[in-house]
Amino acid sequence: MATFNAPEFRKQLHRNPELSNQEEETALAIATQLQAFGLSPITKIGGHGIICVFEGTEEGETTLIRADFDAIQVKEKAEHNHASLNDGVMHGCGHDGHTTSLLSVAEQLSKYPPHKGKVILLFQPAEETGTGAKEMLADHNLSGLPVENVFAYHNLPGYPLHEVVVKKGTFACASTGISIELQGKTSHAAYPSRGISPVNEMIELINFLQDLPQKYADTFSLVTIVHAILGEEAFGVSAGSAKVMATLRSECNATFVDMQNQILDKINLMQQQSKLKIQYSWHEPFNAASNSNVHVEQLIQQAQKLDLSVTELDEPLRWSEDFAEFLLKSPGALFGIGSGIDHAELHNPDYDFPDQILTTASNLFLSLIESKHR
Repeated sequence: MATFNAPEFRKQLHRNPELSNQEEETALAIATQLQAFGLSPITKIGGHGIICVFEGTEEGETTLIRADFDAIQVKEKAEHNHASLNDGVMHGCGHDGHTTSLLSVAEQLSKYPPHKGKVILLFQPAEETGTGAKEMLADHNLSGLPVENVFAYHNLPGYPLHEVVVKKGTFACASTGISIELQGKTSHAAYPSRGISPVNEMIELINFLQDLPQKYADTFSLVTIVHAILGEEAFGVSAGSAKVMATLRSECNATFVDMQNQILDKINLMQQQSKLKIQYSWHEPFNAASNSNVHVEQLIQQAQKLDLSVTELDEPLRWSEDFAEFLLKSPGALFGIGSGIDHAELHNPDYDFPDQILTTASNLFLSLIESKHR
């Protein structure tokens, strides 16, 4: 059996990115590689998800390690020779690298399986939309399965190459988008009283949203207005409709839920006090990824055994990760590995996962497995 060429496989994934819930060819490539290791992956879990299970000969804990494999809708600007062949879609978040790291773990476990307990390697689609984890966890192969340890990592530009970045408690924030439409009635701009303009309610709503985080002085929370539009581009027409879109974030799931309820109460009140028809919808919801202190300590210990530098964050990262769904069901840790101080930022058109940290990630996962299953 030929040795797995991790950088080349990663580049193959990078050339052929697929958006969330469209990752059919990516899933096939992963499953085919697992089969080449002599393994029997279980496919089509919660969509295009894949798991590979390694059973020890003695009783023990179950450890689940997850990697994601969907891409994002960004047009790549690259000088390297493995740029995206799918115009307007690219691996701009490093999921190609996350998956390749876990395949290296699979290769080693195919040769040296765990002695105790069970190890589950999970390859997840649709992380970017916040749906993949929930759908995989709802599958009969995973639902109700007791898991004592869950781990995953994300590459982090802005941190030194190979640096292991950890945080006890919340590692990445909860977030969701909300779109609110205010529907009134247009009129001639000379007679605005003959219509129903949403302009005052729109201003009131934007002010309410931006002031909302002040209610939670002891918890990080944020509301960002990402889009707002009023009426038409016509000087003769008094606006009859408006739309406001915002993103909510918080480090605390309870605060996050309360923020959403506060917004719904405000919308209901505005509906009662105005003649407007108000509709809203939520988009791409993520819970906060909350780490177990015990598992963070285990992670630090194994990183130090590998002579890796460790940084412990004072504040959670503001972006979201749907590995939070695994952490809500089982104790574990989401952590980061530095991609380089000057590395291109995530979701930027010039981003490319650094192959140097493929081995760093796989070795750290293998060390965690060794500590629990040998």
